[in-house]
Formats: sequence, structure tokens, C-alpha cells
Amino acid sequence: MASFIKSCFSSKDWIIDDKKEVCFIGRSNVGKSSLINALANEKIAKTSNTPGRTQLANFYDFNKFRLIDLPGYGFAKVSKSKHFELSKIISEYIYLRKNLVAVFQIVDLSVITDLDIEMSNLLSERFKNHYIVLNKADKQAKSYFDNNVKKITSRFNKSQDTFVCLSAKNKTNILVLKNILNSI
Repeated sequence: MASFIKSCFSSKDWIIDDKKEVCFIGRSNVGKSSLINALANEKIAKTSNTPGRTQLANFYDFNKFRLIDLPGYGFAKVSKSKHFELSKIISEYIYLRKNLVAVFQIVDLSVITDLDIEMSNLLSERFKNHYIVLNKADKQAKSYFDNNVKKITSRFNKSQDTFVCLSAKNKTNILVLKNILNSI
């Protein structure tokens, strides 16, 4: 059973222990919160149609690990000072968190941007366990990923085994992602 633990603005608010953590990072409005709810099989994360609602590092307990939902990069309409605050939360967590064992970059399968590629390159340099989760597969034909897998994997410069194509909405391949999370 999964549950929300707390939201953190800075490293001084983080939980201090040795439990392994994984994080979800992605642009605003790629469905990170919906994906967390699909993994938990219940609503534990707040969802919104408005991009940029996640503005803190949200900690969730999934028994074997903690999942941290980071604010979106490429932030929606926010002020320059808020943009700086959100960047600081992401950077602090990515670069300082000792518990972090894997990063799952959530990307909208229909809208892969240059910013997604830049973030992927940065994360791949830093983390051995960096996965790309192509969400919103329900908005494409079932064969879309299979027909474009070479193009997508070469654009990210990553091997196919680091990709999971799924739909949080329809729970397609959620079990695949759960198995990866539980094996880390």
C-alpha cells in the first residue's frame, strides 16, 4: 500500500534515513501525478489540468522504496522568482540526495521536446539507473511506439530496455513499471 508522506521545499525538510528513493521528473503536464496514482492504485497525488501545479518535492511511501515527485521542468506560467525556486528544488534533490537510486523521466509520448532530450542527457551522465517513461500512450495508436522505437531511442541516445511505454490513464503497462521499481 502506498501513501503520501510530506512535501518539501528544501533539503532541510527531507527525511533522514537510509531508505532507497526513486524520483519522477518531467515537464509540467506529462502526467506524473496520474502515474503515481496508477502505481498506488488509488488517489494519493493531487492531479490538475493546469500545468505546473507540483511546486514542491512530494514524498510518497511505496513500502520497498520512497517515490519523490519533483516539480516540472520547463515550468508552466510562473514568475522568474518561482522559476528559480522550482529549479533549486530539482537541482538540490538530483545532486545532493544520497538515497536516490534511480530516476524515472516522465515524457509525453506525443510531445517529446528538445528540453526532454537535454534533461535526459544530463540525467544519463549522473545516473546509471535512468529510465524514460513514455506516458499518454492512450493518445496514440497501439503500434505508435513499436513503429517509432528506433527514432525515439536514437533521439534520446538510450537503449530500448531503458524505456517503458505506458498509459497512466488506462493503466497500460503499469505492471511493467511496478516490476522495474520493485527490482531496483
